[in-house]
Amino acid sequence: MRLRHGARWVVPPVNGGVRAPEPDVETVDRPVVAELSEVAVRYSNGALGVERISFEVRAGQIVALFGPNGAGKTTSVRALCGFLRSEQTRIERGRVTLLDRDVTGLEAHKIARMGVSFVPERDKVFANLTVADNLRAAGDLPRQRQALHDRLDQVFELFPALADLSRQAAGQLSGGQQQMLALGRAVLRHPRLLVVDELTLGLHHSLHEPLFDALQRITRNGTAVIVVDESAGFSLDVAHHCYLLVGGVVRDSGPPEKFRGSELLAAGYVEA
Repeated sequence: MRLRHGARWVVPPVNGGVRAPEPDVETVDRPVVAELSEVAVRYSNGALGVERISFEVRAGQIVALFGPNGAGKTTSVRALCGFLRSEQTRIERGRVTLLDRDVTGLEAHKIARMGVSFVPERDKVFANLTVADNLRAAGDLPRQRQALHDRLDQVFELFPALADLSRQAAGQLSGGQQQMLALGRAVLRHPRLLVVDELTLGLHHSLHEPLFDALQRITRNGTAVIVVDESAGFSLDVAHHCYLLVGGVVRDSGPPEKFRGSELLAAGYVEA
């Protein structure tokens, strides 16, 4: 099965399963979409949220940020997406680059207009709106009816379960269905960069596979993806490159196979 003409993600996985990502060598020569360089973030109470964080994500690449609670994962991606200003938190030093432009400290709505979609850990859907209305409220969508219809069809092809639930209130959906809806809202805008905070938090393992499958399909059009998780878990099965964050710094980085069976697993930084 292939999606209709005009869809941005066209190749479904074989046998319905999660296809392993292409080797990291396939993405290292692609252009860098976003980068944090030696970034430090200070909270309004004076504490450092992150001390020294550097990472990058390239076009068509899935990057996983993982580590223990309080490691600075969410703070790092919020710094990238411009969501620190509303929390009276600031980037104290370092640089945030998006599409070769310095966006350090830029407001979230301006970064969004550059092609960044952010799926937060909480409050990701409008509970009182239907699934269809949640999608229509995603923002920056085509005004022409047919073009909008085509975009919605692309989301329903990506997440078929949402098509059957289009008239149901989002607040009545399961956690996994709400995560699918949140991702659907994000990809409707055809982002250059998709950032997902705590992709699998609180979800049963049976729901991980369709979410990861969707991310892999999304990257095939060149969209860069950053996934945040407290533990590596299934992220190691789909990421091209991983960063382990501990205590506000990058403790280690590399391809997924670097972290499997390592001393990091014994230390509890990576789940079995």
